[in-house]
Amino acid sequence: MAVVAGCAGTQRGCAASCAESYGADWVIVQMGDDGVAYRCWTLTDASVSNEERSDGIYWLSPDGHLVHISGHYNRVQVSGGRWDSAFLEVGLTRDMCTEIQTQHLPPRSR
Repeated sequence: MAVVAGCAGTQRGCAASCAESYGADWVIVQMGDDGVAYRCWTLTDASVSNEERSDGIYWLSPDGHLVHISGHYNRVQVSGGRWDSAFLEVGLTRDMCTEIQTQHLPPRSR
């Protein structure tokens, strides 16, 4: 059993390291205090990194903007082009993410 867990941990670590260094496909969602998504990004072949001493992450947008976000976000590294299942990991669909992107909703809190 330990060997299997070790391999799984190694696979996870390698995927994370390769994604940060070489890029990957991502679904990133930012939510308000009420848990409702108000920002959604679909990134293709992007390197997403953790900010040091912060709960934030950052990446370079296709337009060349350095995007930093922190607080109330989830991200999923898309594996094998399976975008639909990646969206489901954060409780969304591709259409929902597109709608959030076009609305530019402000964050809400209760």
